[in-house]
Amino acid sequence: MSTAFIPARYFRVLLQLLQERSLDPMEPLARIGLTADFIRSQQDDFLTLEQVEALVGWSLRATGNLSLGVHLGQRLNLSAHGVTGYAGLCAPTLGEALRVAQRFQPLVMPLTDLLVEEQDGQSHLLIRPALPMAEPLCQFILDATAASIYVQGRFLYPETWQSVRAQIPYPVSHYDAEALAAYRDVAIQFDAAELRLSLPTELLSFPLALANEQSFQLAVRQCEALLSAIPKPGGRAELLRQCLLQAGPPLPSLNALARQRHVSERTLRRQLLQEGVRWRDLLTEVKMALAKQYLMANQDSITAIALRLGYNDSANFARAFRQHCGMSPTQWRQ
Repeated sequence: MSTAFIPARYFRVLLQLLQERSLDPMEPLARIGLTADFIRSQQDDFLTLEQVEALVGWSLRATGNLSLGVHLGQRLNLSAHGVTGYAGLCAPTLGEALRVAQRFQPLVMPLTDLLVEEQDGQSHLLIRPALPMAEPLCQFILDATAASIYVQGRFLYPETWQSVRAQIPYPVSHYDAEALAAYRDVAIQFDAAELRLSLPTELLSFPLALANEQSFQLAVRQCEALLSAIPKPGGRAELLRQCLLQAGPPLPSLNALARQRHVSERTLRRQLLQEGVRWRDLLTEVKMALAKQYLMANQDSITAIALRLGYNDSANFARAFRQHCGMSPTQWRQ
């Protein structure tokens, strides 16, 4: 099974969004093996990448709104990020708050990396996927991250944002009017090469109203402790899973993956077993993850998807899908 390393608290907010749109959150929860207790829980628990893929995929399909990530990000203010948000709140300057966000991003959203570059009096915050993600999940995560950073920035720096620019790697047609209004005072370039927010470097010296050095240092130490304790998706099984997802069908064999890593197939199989994972189960998990993407993203027939994934016929594929997901491919697509 995949490592559960993605903070669940943000996806509880997503379920609240679905409820506000008169959608029943129990259906997507059932697909990822969770109950209604998940919505009410106050635990700092985690989801797997596969659970996030399924939950976001269902939400996008049910709402028909590709800009749902922006709507989620608008609700993720500083207080939504726990001690990481508190560290940013009591940082001495806007620049220090940005460095906190960059350093402790794995505590907030480990699916994205933050990188700050400075050039010609401008500071650029680049937001990049930390792991290979298929669309539309990638857009959802990037949009949510950018919108959340914008909301936090507006709170910390309440002055005009007309000197701030945003580059978004998706067309304007992917965003509804409410999502575009969220960036009302920012100049946006759509269809850009990557996601970045740019602002004059001089703004980073802006002193924050709630700055408190003692509280800031305490919060940073707490963030460091949390960072060392969070689950990490760096096991052999997770790495192979990402390689398989990136390769796509026809999926490489275990022998081919072993040769790429200059080890024997027997060694690679043993390494998986040491993590409690069988190659056959990992392969099935990846096939099911790809199947969900194909079922959601296009109108290919069940038979076409089955053959694409290496099944002999649709019956074998449907049987495997039902065993893994608890419903037929047709039911999942609806």
